Amino acid sequence: MKVYITKLNGMSFMSTEQYAQHMAADIAHTLGIREMGIYRYHADGESVENRRRRLDGIIAGINAGDIVICQFPTGNGLGFERALIKHIKAYRGRIVIFIHSLEVGTLESQPSMLQDTVGLYNEAEALIVPSYEAKQFLINQGIKAGMKFVIQEIRDYITQLKSLDSGKLKRELHFAGNPDRFPFIKTWNYDMLLKVYSNQECGGNHAQRMGWMPSDRLLLELSKGGFGLVWYGSEYGRQYLTMNSSLKLSAYLAAGIPVIVPRGISNQCMIEENHLGIAVDTLEEAVEAVKNMTEQEYQEYASAVSQFAPLLQQGYFTKKCFVDAIQMIMRKDMYAYSESDVVCAMPEGKFEYVCLNESYGGNLALSWTFRGEAEGFLIYDADSGKLVGEVCDGLSHYLLLRNQPGGIRLIVKAYIRAIRGKMVIAESDAAQIEEKHPGKIQVSMVVPAYNAAEFIARGIDTVLAQSFTELELIVVNDGSTDETQEIIDWYKERYPRIKGLYQPNAGQAVARNLGVSCAAGEYVGFMDSDDMVRPDMIEKLYRSIIKNNCDIAMTSAYQMTNEGYEVVSAYPIAEDTPISFDEFFDHYFKYAYPVVWGKLYRRLLVKEHPIPKTTYEDSAWMPCILSYADRICYINEPLYEYDRIIRNVTYVQAVRGKTIEKQYEDRRDYVMFFLKHGNPKKMDLLKRLAIGYVIGFINSFSYFKFKELKDEIEQFHLT
Repeated sequence: MKVYITKLNGMSFMSTEQYAQHMAADIAHTLGIREMGIYRYHADGESVENRRRRLDGIIAGINAGDIVICQFPTGNGLGFERALIKHIKAYRGRIVIFIHSLEVGTLESQPSMLQDTVGLYNEAEALIVPSYEAKQFLINQGIKAGMKFVIQEIRDYITQLKSLDSGKLKRELHFAGNPDRFPFIKTWNYDMLLKVYSNQECGGNHAQRMGWMPSDRLLLELSKGGFGLVWYGSEYGRQYLTMNSSLKLSAYLAAGIPVIVPRGISNQCMIEENHLGIAVDTLEEAVEAVKNMTEQEYQEYASAVSQFAPLLQQGYFTKKCFVDAIQMIMRKDMYAYSESDVVCAMPEGKFEYVCLNESYGGNLALSWTFRGEAEGFLIYDADSGKLVGEVCDGLSHYLLLRNQPGGIRLIVKAYIRAIRGKMVIAESDAAQIEEKHPGKIQVSMVVPAYNAAEFIARGIDTVLAQSFTELELIVVNDGSTDETQEIIDWYKERYPRIKGLYQPNAGQAVARNLGVSCAAGEYVGFMDSDDMVRPDMIEKLYRSIIKNNCDIAMTSAYQMTNEGYEVVSAYPIAEDTPISFDEFFDHYFKYAYPVVWGKLYRRLLVKEHPIPKTTYEDSAWMPCILSYADRICYINEPLYEYDRIIRNVTYVQAVRGKTIEKQYEDRRDYVMFFLKHGNPKKMDLLKRLAIGYVIGFINSFSYFKFKELKDEIEQFHLT
């Protein structure tokens, strides 16, 4: 399967529409997505034969099952766009439509165009839309039931600039826009400077024409300080901002300055929650807010913006949209049945597994596996019908229930939100605490724990809830000084398949290796103490590793943040199909998320090649262990949950206090480890990987030793 993205060409270099599509395509390239050029031309009146030849040329590389992200509008009208989609479908391509902007005012004034547009969008399997408001509008206008939506929420603004001035408090506003489209510029008589980035005359007494500027020059000018203004020029413009995200908003934030926006803008919640600027009702209120702001208040806004800006500069929101849309289509495939496979009718949503266990402190831990698109779950007492809990997240699978009787039976109901409340779409069987009688241990899960009392019970609960029962859990207390040991002991007393080990504090690597040395299973897996696993993870990995006679089986993961779930550790390779390290290498190099968790390993392989005690142990060990694997298989489904909410120390924060010499030493250590300890037969590939890493270090750090390290790697030979 390949993924393509269309890209609009042939418009003015000042066109916001074309600029946005080019930026999205550039971001897509970083994910390995291929480009499909669309040129604006006089499409009206083109013969059917000429259009067919044109479309054949555009989609020449498509094969059955490939995904095409169509950026709309194309500039060539609905007729061309319908023909394009029809042509892609004729080649059995899969379609995601990326709607950069929804011109609601225009569509509502032309009902036939609205109907045709909605009909066009209904040809897609997933829609990327600018906002939640845009999603609701399309649903209200007749988007088909079951359509998959991805919300972009804010546009990215890519730049290669390495450093921008930190924002300074200046009593001035910046506005990127044409005075002919925004009449308030021509009548700007407020006692405050308005800098207008346009070639058109401004007219207002305190409006200053700065001229049109290319992207990077504009960012440099904006970064000098002040406030970015987002405003509308008409009622249609106001309506546009309630549905769409303004590119100028992203430019201001990418430049590092706070913003002033009209109340009701689609991004208002994001702006206010992240302290990126102020929402106001009038321009008078905007001017007063700037006049009255203190230096301290401004710096608080500027600091928040400086932390947010790198997300826009690196294309975070667009990347997330692409990954989420592709994953939605792939998940849909995973649960689809051919006619020959159908045993019974499959409902829209289905509970495959539900489990109830006693949790630390006498609480109850409920876990479930749900297939379908839910927006939340309701938990009921099966006997009394009483509601005992709710999870307002369709991707959740775990709930801790306090003060519930041990003999309770529970039912989980999946729901979606409807106009009059919540509509239940699926219901599980009743779950109660049952004594399990597992057979011979086949898999050992190892969990290192250091001062993990706050969250370790949750992780243990999700292992106890596994549908795979031929399992043991080994928890290694790495010299904790909190209540971690008491929690481990509590579980050991109640669950025979849980082992508790203790060592003086020596780090995760030593703890993991100790757990492996005591493992009874033929296969081992690792989980961090603050993470969770989905109830079917071990079963799916075990079935795949046995079926394909592999040394390592792996799955993708969800990274949990305050913004929601993000798919990580995902590879564009065939599902449940064994491949060699050589075949896997290029994927690892491009998509690597080098972590030890979310995988099963043949235990003897890990014992022969233990995890090193280095600063970046995952990055050191993963290329090493993979190089010794004859066969690797992959489950293309997020089954591991990496918690970034509890584990809130980011990579940037972790390295901020280190000297450049220390950062160099840490990176040299892990690169040299997998060169020295990796499979000698795979040395050419490992050296390629090492050099790729070091080139990245050179681009990120101005430190001469990284260039010396590159030379050292190029000349490296095992003695």
